[in-house]
Amino acid sequence: MDKNKWTLQQVVLLGFIGFLFGGVFMGAGFLYAVLESALLPLGLGPFANEILFGMWTMAAPMASMLIPKRGSSILGEMLAAAAEMLYGSYFGPGVLISGFIQGLGSELGFAVTRYRRFDMHTLMYSAVGTTVLSFTYEYFKQGYGNYSILMIITLFVVRFVSVTFFGVVIVNAIMKLYNRMQGLAIVND
Repeated sequence: MDKNKWTLQQVVLLGFIGFLFGGVFMGAGFLYAVLESALLPLGLGPFANEILFGMWTMAAPMASMLIPKRGSSILGEMLAAAAEMLYGSYFGPGVLISGFIQGLGSELGFAVTRYRRFDMHTLMYSAVGTTVLSFTYEYFKQGYGNYSILMIITLFVVRFVSVTFFGVVIVNAIMKLYNRMQGLAIVND
């Protein structure tokens, strides 16, 4: 059997990941609005995006961990972004561009190991790729160039911490739980 060929079960799982994380992304949008409102009077409004950014990137590493194939990160993140848009995200169709860039960043992390490892190390590479690519894109989109170098570095660091927390720590915890449940399912069969 061709290991690069997708099975129906994997396609359905990818669709489920997109549907589920589209809802997570919508929730993150509401949290963003509340957090930005709280931080804006303090002059820290841009940090709302950075603090929550990792939530918007979880679909990509989760897809690659569950479906260890080339393209899983990009497809998982794009489907989640499409679901978020269809759910009525006030960010609109722009989420598709962001989803592609975030998925590509995550995909690069898995490509570093030539898709041979799917573990904490690879998730860290994924977090680095996601942070660098997405921050570069949003540097221009959000006008971060107007900020001081200290502010830009701080925004980058906060984004990296967020992506690492949600895309590495949380995704790894979910995978451990998933693998434990798989073991229980095998024992109970």
